[in-house]
Amino acid sequence: LIIKWRRNTVPKKAIFTKEQIFKKAFEVFKQNGLEAITARNLAKSLNSSPAPIYSFYTSLDILKKDLINKAKDVFMEYVKKPTTEYIFLNIGIGVCMFAREEKQLFHTIFLKDTSYSGLVREFRDLIKVEMSKDSRFDKLDEEFKTKLFLDCWMYAHGFSTLIATNYFKDVSDDFIKERLVEGAATMLYKRLRDYNKKN
Repeated sequence: LIIKWRRNTVPKKAIFTKEQIFKKAFEVFKQNGLEAITARNLAKSLNSSPAPIYSFYTSLDILKKDLINKAKDVFMEYVKKPTTEYIFLNIGIGVCMFAREEKQLFHTIFLKDTSYSGLVREFRDLIKVEMSKDSRFDKLDEEFKTKLFLDCWMYAHGFSTLIATNYFKDVSDDFIKERLVEGAATMLYKRLRDYNKKN
């Protein structure tokens, strides 16, 4: 009897790995946002009970934080891609490519209701850090730099939103670059020239 009891108390092997659970959770996050990350929803998507989820994540808040960090990593891969020799232009191109190739994720991060405003600020600040690496911005005062960044962000966000919502069809890399050079970049260079003349 003792031997039989011990045999029955051996823990069952996990049906899913942590990587499988995270991958499925990221799919749910992309499709429906962070509010959809519940034990019930994930269990349903895995065709399982919530037990495997909690075997790897003691709290869903931890899982949500990991999902956001993963989204940031994906986003920054686009933003940091050295498409051209100009850091600033690369950032704009990267945001637009992200909107084109990761439409669901773009919608979830940037086009949800105001409850996502904090998350949007986090992604916006990531861009600001990258923009500050451009040497042309070294000698600008903070107030001017902030206004310039805001104007550029509004342009890039608007353009990328049009891409993500299929306003433009079959958007090519060349089209994105051309629009940014003729729009945001032209505005940027003019503002920089005017600033340097005054100072």
